[in-house]
Amino acid sequence: MTNDHLNHDHEELKKLLHSVPGVKEHLESFSVRVGKIILKRRLDLGLTQQQLVDRINSQGEAITQATISKIESGHSGAKSSTYDKIFQALGGLNKLVARFGGGDHDEDDALSL
Repeated sequence: MTNDHLNHDHEELKKLLHSVPGVKEHLESFSVRVGKIILKRRLDLGLTQQQLVDRINSQGEAITQATISKIESGHSGAKSSTYDKIFQALGGLNKLVARFGGGDHDEDDALSL
């Protein structure tokens, strides 16, 4: 199988999944979006999940590799304090921006923290 064939199959699968009721909403949920951000940052830093756990635990906080895995895969049961621990170990949040859908909004409508 060629990469082009695999990419085509992947795109077709994504289209199919988006047609299943509830999938699009899940993929756009807060937990899935934040999980992707955490995964990307961890990979950008060249860390394994266990290395991230070790960073967090060395700060006196407790977390498991299973928790990191769940969060990165979009599990919705994590507490805000768990996200705080992870963000801190990944370098802290520089800026958090929320943009709301619906209607005509511009950049000034975003909430920045």
